Amino acid sequence: MSVNLEARGTGVALTPLLHDAAVDWPVLRQHYGPLLELVDTVLGVVPNCDRYLEIWPPGFRTYNVLVPNLLNLPVPVLGVGGPPPSAVGLAMYVASRTAGCSYCSAHSCSFALRRGATLDTVAAAVLASHPSLPRGEAATVAVAHGLASSPSSMTSGQRQELEDVYGHKQAEWVAAGAVLMGFLNTFMDVVGVELEQDVLDEIAPTLGTGWSAGKTGALLDPSAPARPTPAADGLRTKLRLLPLMPAAIRYDRRWQRGTPSSASAVADVLRRETGHDFPVLASLRSGRIRRCIATVLLDNLDPRSSEVGIVTKLLAGTVFAAVVQDERLAGDVAALADAADVPARRLADATAFAADNDRIPADDAQQAALLALARAGSYSPARVTEDVATACRDSGLSPASIVELVTWLSVLQLLRRLTAWARPVA
Repeated sequence: MSVNLEARGTGVALTPLLHDAAVDWPVLRQHYGPLLELVDTVLGVVPNCDRYLEIWPPGFRTYNVLVPNLLNLPVPVLGVGGPPPSAVGLAMYVASRTAGCSYCSAHSCSFALRRGATLDTVAAAVLASHPSLPRGEAATVAVAHGLASSPSSMTSGQRQELEDVYGHKQAEWVAAGAVLMGFLNTFMDVVGVELEQDVLDEIAPTLGTGWSAGKTGALLDPSAPARPTPAADGLRTKLRLLPLMPAAIRYDRRWQRGTPSSASAVADVLRRETGHDFPVLASLRSGRIRRCIATVLLDNLDPRSSEVGIVTKLLAGTVFAAVVQDERLAGDVAALADAADVPARRLADATAFAADNDRIPADDAQQAALLALARAGSYSPARVTEDVATACRDSGLSPASIVELVTWLSVLQLLRRLTAWARPVA
């Protein structure tokens, strides 16, 4: 098997700064054994990102609340209702390729094949022209590409086409796959999480010559033999999944305890706890999606668990919104900043910094490093350079601070794609 392991551009991984703090697998299995086994059943592997996310525990919770709820698990695996699972997987894959995340491109390719997407469909989905795709797949590709583009390019016509094919409710679940990848694409690419050999061995030929492992290929053996591509879910997978569901449900209930699902109740609790009601959530048809995103926002904006501080997060959010050119997201961050009494001048300085102004609007070296990381991590693919990584190391940033900041950027990317789905550009 011949695989391109050359790094893209100037991007470097942050993993060298996090290795020593990464949580050992035995510890993770002790605390989350059934959950890891469920993920292994769905993906064919337990992702390396778990060890990094648990460095800042709210990051691990964020990941494990978003993934099952935005994918509406176990529906895609059991095949009981919902849109075609292959369409959800295709949306995830196209979004990841559009964002330039090598790690997620490999994983979402595997996910799509396991959910029944054909090799020909996966190959055609990333071509500039894909006239061979049926109407549903073509609509999925257009929406996923538009949502993952930065700035967003999804149109109301593309959304309408997806809804015409699948209906309003099911189209939202297809889009949710691409929205979820906003979080995953950003975290995996900014950190540079190492791709697992087993994943590459199964899907390398399917990814084509346009894909490279880049900085995620640190642990890969380019000469490893290829393995058969993943088969679509069968009875064995479904039977393996069923006994794991009760434990997964218990984790989810504990992590989301106290978060409502209705639009009005979600708006009330977010306004009370964060100072902003995030009106985009009211546009969602699914209470499950709304509740899980509200849970994540409450967790990531809780000052009691923050290593970096809410002010730094809001400055980073201002930088992010400016880089991705999203005025609506900038408005969300500004509302949070107003509630937190962050001066408008500081937001203006952060916006200027996002436009490559050399002056970092920071109080100290650690905040400066975090804002430099925020700017680098706001691009798709990320533009983390040696200078950024060195600033993080030399300023004495803790691994937990780095993981927290990247988790927050990843949540913002998810919100950006969600807003683009709710309010298309034209």
